[in-house]
Amino acid sequence: MERLLKKLTLDNGLVLRVTDKSTRYYADFWNLKVVIKARMKVTPVHLRVICPANPFEQEAKEALGAEVIYQRELTRIGVREVDKEETIHRLVESFEKNTLPYLRNLSFPQKLVLHQWQKRVKECTRREVEG
Repeated sequence: MERLLKKLTLDNGLVLRVTDKSTRYYADFWNLKVVIKARMKVTPVHLRVICPANPFEQEAKEALGAEVIYQRELTRIGVREVDKEETIHRLVESFEKNTLPYLRNLSFPQKLVLHQWQKRVKECTRREVEG
């Protein structure tokens, strides 16, 4: 079962959904999983950063699609039920302190598109090499 913990709308347009997807492991023990996810539309502005130097550029652009996804999973295994909510709170607090400032940067959406595109180029190149 998924529970929405919070929704964060950043100035750069990114909307992060923070959800709890924890599962009971055994008795009063839980495997905690907090998922931070954002979907972002790929715009022509984002695509301007992509350099056409690679022969697989068009295939990579098509594989990239209309949107890219940022996803981060924060996990803890074997947490007692009495400690579950406090541990989830600490996980989210740590994310907000350490990662959120990077995601708030106005250039992050463009960097995310570029990173996802570079990943697709590598996949397309690898498929071509493997035959």
